[in-house]
Amino acid sequence: MPRRKLLASLALGLVLFSSLLAGAAGMSTRFLDVGVEVFHSLGLLGMGWYEPLDVRFLTMDIGNLAKDDAASVAHASANCSGGSSVPAECAALAKVDYIFTRTYTTEPVLGATYRVVLTNKTDASLGVVLAIDGLNTNGGLAATGTADDRKWILAPRQTVRISGWQVSTDQALAFRFETPSHSEATDPTQRGIIRVDAYLPVPGEGQSRGTGAGNVIGQPTVLVPFSSVSKLPLDTVEVNYARTSVSLGILCGETGGVGVRVTQVVAGTIAELRGLQVGDVITHINAVAVNTCAEFSAYLATKKPGDHVVLKVHRVDRDFLLTLEIEE
Repeated sequence: MPRRKLLASLALGLVLFSSLLAGAAGMSTRFLDVGVEVFHSLGLLGMGWYEPLDVRFLTMDIGNLAKDDAASVAHASANCSGGSSVPAECAALAKVDYIFTRTYTTEPVLGATYRVVLTNKTDASLGVVLAIDGLNTNGGLAATGTADDRKWILAPRQTVRISGWQVSTDQALAFRFETPSHSEATDPTQRGIIRVDAYLPVPGEGQSRGTGAGNVIGQPTVLVPFSSVSKLPLDTVEVNYARTSVSLGILCGETGGVGVRVTQVVAGTIAELRGLQVGDVITHINAVAVNTCAEFSAYLATKKPGDHVVLKVHRVDRDFLLTLEIEE
């Protein structure tokens, strides 16, 4: 996650097909609704608006509960059938049969901040781990993907909007879509992933292992009782916002002579942010002459996300050098 001041496959057949489609449409789990909203700035005093980020459904993996988790769920369910005083928690627990992981992809809006919207769909408290680039937003440590992770605790039917985490009384990290070198990921394989893990409580039990989630960064948080019924998450949503191939964010055209011409600048990419324009002619990349789009693409193919390249750019009114960072 970038720094700035202030996330065993089983085919269960047609029975699960409708829930698969529902999850694809709204990033929904059995217990949780997840949304990602991107901020569009008006450029005036921080004014602007949020709108949902378009996501595309990729896969849903369905797996059996781990042996210890299955035993824990069975024990808790047996206590429920004996007349538990927490019917809402027991009702949520009754839905636990498999673990689900839904995966989505999206195109990031480079340079824009975003927030993650979490809604508890149940009448019970819910433990939620929100990890950005593999880091737990509740404390900033590497997320383990287990109940040991520090959780946001959502009250029944509560909706929260998390836009970053508080580092100290005068500094916060905001979620922002940027280029690879600005990622806070300690594990490169986790860069570009928003991950949400959901946990259910043990009916009637409580230990101080979670934090109440406020709607805004800077709002005080408090420890609240939560003891997870499972060691592993029961539902997971992953949104992959890393690009799938190296790119400078431009479309290339032949000049029929020296250099290649920029025929399109993709909105939200580093090329747009750094000011490349349609009609610019690129003659060199890292001092290597390029006269065809094939040569240009072949050189980029030798690079990896996070590398920097220097372009020699010819514009109608001037020539200049421009340093860009390779994106995914």
